[in-house]
Amino acid sequence: MWDLPKDAYSWATAGYMGAISTGQTTCGLLIGCSAAIGLKCGNGRAGVPEEHASDRDMAIGAVESLYRDFLEKFGSTDCYTLSGCDYSDPEDLARHIQCEGWKDTCDIFLKFVMTRCVEMAQENQI
Repeated sequence: MWDLPKDAYSWATAGYMGAISTGQTTCGLLIGCSAAIGLKCGNGRAGVPEEHASDRDMAIGAVESLYRDFLEKFGSTDCYTLSGCDYSDPEDLARHIQCEGWKDTCDIFLKFVMTRCVEMAQENQI
């Protein structure tokens, strides 16, 4: 999305399943989108975000907007609350996989965050 480089940047959230598997974390879709928004706002910039205040402020505003919209729509950003699955419990994870629980939860959240990110980009918010 947004023609961001896929090689090195795709590793930015490679370990996040480690957080999800604790059973106590923010929805990974929001974490991933936060990273993607930051990368988009800094794409082509040299140096650290603090050296590009307006681009950093844009990233902060976009992530805040995404989280607020998500909270308004779904009432939480907590993975367990949203998915109904305790990913730290192998039996609960097996149940979630067996009943394909992500179709009624995570797939809906994915569509929402992707749609919101596209809308924000079209509105020049990112």
